Amino acid sequence: MFRQLECFIQICKEGSFTKAAEVLMISQPTLSQQIRFLEGEVGTPLFQRVGRGVKVTADGEILYGKALSVMKLIEESKKETYELRYARANKLSIGISPVDFHGLIPRFLKFHEQYPDITLKFASTEYTTQQLLNRSIDIGIANHYDPNKEIHAMHLYKEEQALVVYADHPWADRTSVSFQELEDLETSLFVADKSVIDHLHTFSEKIAKSLQTQFESTSTAILLSMVLQKVGAAILPASLIETFPGQHLKMIRFVDPTPVREIKLIYKKYHHHNPSVQKCIDFFMES
Repeated sequence: MFRQLECFIQICKEGSFTKAAEVLMISQPTLSQQIRFLEGEVGTPLFQRVGRGVKVTADGEILYGKALSVMKLIEESKKETYELRYARANKLSIGISPVDFHGLIPRFLKFHEQYPDITLKFASTEYTTQQLLNRSIDIGIANHYDPNKEIHAMHLYKEEQALVVYADHPWADRTSVSFQELEDLETSLFVADKSVIDHLHTFSEKIAKSLQTQFESTSTAILLSMVLQKVGAAILPASLIETFPGQHLKMIRFVDPTPVREIKLIYKKYHHHNPSVQKCIDFFMES
């Protein structure tokens, strides 16, 4: 139909099958066949012969106006899809939490040096799999995700978790603590990482009860604020706690065992729509 409309419009403009065939660079019999097909589709003659040329019929005039609109829409769509494809090829949307972003800033800066034409857009992520599937992000960086046959995850690094307390907490002078000793913690315990929460629930029922407070949050900033306000203690990434010197906080490392978060690079298995995704995957595999 697209080709037939193209032929029809050209004949209307030229007023002649012969001239239209020359412009379209096809034979006149081929052009005539296209018009016969089109007339069969619309169920009415579109031209009447006038001398050596042709004249558009009343029905043809109606179709001509509609055909021009259709062709304009097609050209606009082609332009917009090209622009979208080009834009996506030079933009990478990464879903990442603030705590993980902090530790990866050096790698992102290095990626930008290697690929200066790719714009990195960072977004918060809570439902990584869903965000990847609906294309609101291109890549997720997190420690957990909902398994899906369309999603793949690769290991990036492991991160130590530690206990953080306020400066005058009874345990503030300690440098290490075991998981078992958390049973003796007399304050509320806040944990942002789901895998650590699950481990605490299986490790000790008494410790699990200390997690049941009136305040809950997955935001590391909020948890740190609650520790500063002496609402309780928190288990957070050691690297994050170390970035808050002089904040009246004290970090106590865990022994027997030392909990860790495994950070993964998560992406759709089929990501051909955005070549920047593969560049990012290759970069993190090599770095």
